[in-house]
Amino acid sequence: MIIQSLINPKIKHLVALQKKRYRDEHKQFLAQGATVYATLLQAGVKLHSVFVTAQAHDAHHQILKPDTMFEVTDAIMKKISTEMTPSGIVAIFEMPGVITDEVTTNALVLHNIQDPGNMGTLIRTAAAMNIATIFTMQGVDAYHPKVVQATAGAIGYVNIVPTNWPIFYKTYKQIAMCALVVDGGQAPEEINLKDCMLVIGSEGQG
Repeated sequence: MIIQSLINPKIKHLVALQKKRYRDEHKQFLAQGATVYATLLQAGVKLHSVFVTAQAHDAHHQILKPDTMFEVTDAIMKKISTEMTPSGIVAIFEMPGVITDEVTTNALVLHNIQDPGNMGTLIRTAAAMNIATIFTMQGVDAYHPKVVQATAGAIGYVNIVPTNWPIFYKTYKQIAMCALVVDGGQAPEEINLKDCMLVIGSEGQG
């Protein structure tokens, strides 16, 4: 069966996941494109469902799971995708559970990051550096579709912990923190970064 209507319950649920409140309520997020989809699967993130066009199915059938797959028309794909040029694959993944009892200094703190592209790049870079946990405070949601896209799926390899300063400080005040600044401060080679968390502030305020 090919889904052709925007009022289909599955499509309505998918579109609603573009909103943070709905994502938080259902503990699910969107991923678009074959690369992001495949990377999240490889990372072990649980797949809920995937929606594909006929063309995308033919091109990527080897990575698609029939029991969770739904075919949609090109017109529906244009409506449900947030990409400028839809890739033909939009998937719903379950948000991994937040791990807080195993957090060490191998962590990054992102405070009030505003741009989804910047947030995604930071998450992708952190994953490449084997940083296990990222604390997010205010700013753009780490599971915003554009952020997930900018991570290229690497968000599946890090533990995302939404929090705020009072709770964070109360829980981890025994751990040293090092803020990254544009001007002033000490050079990285002058600081022992082994036992501290790195803190990055917003683009406008630092």
